[in-house]
Amino acid sequence: MPGGYSLRAFDCLDSTNAECARLAGAGERGHIWVMAATQSAGRGRRGRAWVSRSGNLFASLLYAIDCGLAQASQLSFVAALAVRDVAADMLQANEAVTCKWPNDILVGGRKIAGILLETAGQGGASPSHVIIGIGINLAHHPDNPHFPATSLIDEGLSDSAPEDVMERLILSMCHWVAIWKDHGFTRIRSAWKERASGLGKEIIVRLPDEELRGQFVDLDKDGALILALEGERRHITAGDVFFT
Repeated sequence: MPGGYSLRAFDCLDSTNAECARLAGAGERGHIWVMAATQSAGRGRRGRAWVSRSGNLFASLLYAIDCGLAQASQLSFVAALAVRDVAADMLQANEAVTCKWPNDILVGGRKIAGILLETAGQGGASPSHVIIGIGINLAHHPDNPHFPATSLIDEGLSDSAPEDVMERLILSMCHWVAIWKDHGFTRIRSAWKERASGLGKEIIVRLPDEELRGQFVDLDKDGALILALEGERRHITAGDVFFT
């Protein structure tokens, strides 16, 4: 393990994010990776269930923060770059593997990984940690017509043991965290945009109370999606993106 990090592996957990929250609540310090062979209550964004079949990768990083929440939320993009690089390297398909706003990884337009950021601590005024939950479809993928998915096996990779992918992920995450700490979000934002799906194209963004159609023109300095509509630009901080 890289210096300052540790890893705890389990056969089964309710969710790796939940285990990280328990560790933070118990006063654990430092940066702790948690992985599980299966999850009984895995979850994605907006409380959606995350199908957790054995053979896929389920991992979370409990990351101790010494910055505000706005800055810490940038770790979602840091993690996206780390996961994208792992998938691109394993598949030897750099152009086909892209980042989808806000926190998915696609291969050929199909979802292969997702990221869920949460905060944790001991109940103080400010959280002490960010939890970065990562799920990667190695051997299986869900069948969802609204969000087409794929797996490393389906993309032609014959061997994708979770332990081997986890080792790659840890190193890739350390690489991008170092860039974030040394150069700030400007470098992360630029790298993410170079690997983004839909940038410059017309997209649909579904919000809780409305649906917007416009051009994805940029990512702002805080990571919000900038959508060009008729006569205005909207900065979207949360929503589901669909390509037209």
